[in-house]
Amino acid sequence: MRDILAEIITKDITGDQAYELINTVVGKFHDGELDGELNFLLGMDNFEWAAFCHAMDLEVLAEWRRTGWPDVCSFCHSNLNFREYGWTIQDDRLRCLNCL
Repeated sequence: MRDILAEIITKDITGDQAYELINTVVGKFHDGELDGELNFLLGMDNFEWAAFCHAMDLEVLAEWRRTGWPDVCSFCHSNLNFREYGWTIQDDRLRCLNCL
């Protein structure tokens, strides 16, 4: 298992290298060479994985891990707890589902 977000934070890999790594891991997973959940194989928690699956940029996501996730909707500025879901990612920003 690797922690690609930590590797981006420490500048051991670039964002582009992280995407290449993800493609490699996903390919091996689909070929039956790897077992487990993809997010854990890549070192992401469920929230990070959900954000990534919503097309969140990996470098922005790594910065959120380093500094903390936003706690308000980027559109309406209402309080938002990412751990309760009820959000999506739009233009690399956290947005509550009420604002869709």
